[in-house]
Amino acid sequence: MYMQNRAFYYNFLLIISILFFFFGAVYFHEPIAQAVLNAGTRCIFVILPSLYLFSILAAFCVRSGFLELLAEPFQKIIKTDAVLWLVVIFSQIGGYPAGAQLLHNLYQNGRISQEQERNLLCACMGCGFGFLFATVGGNLRTALALWLIISLPNFILAGCLIRNHNIKKAESPEKLSFSVLLTESVDSAASAMLKICGMILAFGAFMGILYGIFGDFNQIFASILEISNLSDYMKNGGTLPVAAGLLSFGGCCVHFQIAAVCENHLDWMKFLVCRILTAVSSGLLCRICLKFFFPESVPAFLINTVTPAYSTQNAVPACCLAVMSVFVLKKYDFFHKSLTNCKK
Repeated sequence: MYMQNRAFYYNFLLIISILFFFFGAVYFHEPIAQAVLNAGTRCIFVILPSLYLFSILAAFCVRSGFLELLAEPFQKIIKTDAVLWLVVIFSQIGGYPAGAQLLHNLYQNGRISQEQERNLLCACMGCGFGFLFATVGGNLRTALALWLIISLPNFILAGCLIRNHNIKKAESPEKLSFSVLLTESVDSAASAMLKICGMILAFGAFMGILYGIFGDFNQIFASILEISNLSDYMKNGGTLPVAAGLLSFGGCCVHFQIAAVCENHLDWMKFLVCRILTAVSSGLLCRICLKFFFPESVPAFLINTVTPAYSTQNAVPACCLAVMSVFVLKKYDFFHKSLTNCKK
């Protein structure tokens, strides 16, 4: 009886929510259009420039066996698996979805289990230098300090998680040519970028409904929903400890991007608890460091924050890239379905 009532209330809330969003999509079409346009602008000028190359490199490192080659000298020094530590380091440098893409590629190649992927996703998530500069800006010295502050809690968390994890050795590595590896890596990166940008546009549409109802709401709340709004928060006098906490948390939109990249191999409860803990730790650590080590860096850091100049002419190459990615994905999807049917 309890389960039937629970299912009834769940279905009732689901129907109400869907009707609400349908009504909002019609009634608040103007703020939704503007919010989606702003989200698309962020995709073109922030997300693609800062993440696309790292996404290609992440796929190439796994497919070519470069991770094992790079980890081999360090394996004799550390007791745990050096490849997993390299994934953690690359995830902090490359940007939010880079770690998820590396882990999911390892899972797809049979190197780690789904349970290992779920655990490590809690720590393999960092903002990356490109995204940090695009949203917060600043000089290199202070940006490096902020990156270390944001990454340190993830490294500590990863040390606790990696302790009992080892990856499987590749059974029969297939040697592919550089051109094939690069093509497959670009395909994988295009798929990841399409999912990421699609999720950002979807969140932009949902936030357009919220803007239509509440008007301009708190910028911290907007950054919790979609982290690229952090640039607006910093332009209006935001503080670095809050920015560090928000960047460490990543935002709900990034969480769904990671879920999309790893095909929802995500333990949501554990993941959210870890992200909240790392966000609080980064914020407190940033406040302590600013007080004792970098008191003079705050004004210069905020003054040097710059906004890229948007123009229709500059957007043309990025739009062409997006269209090409769609065609590549369609071709890849068709080939994958044909191969699956042949196996059946």
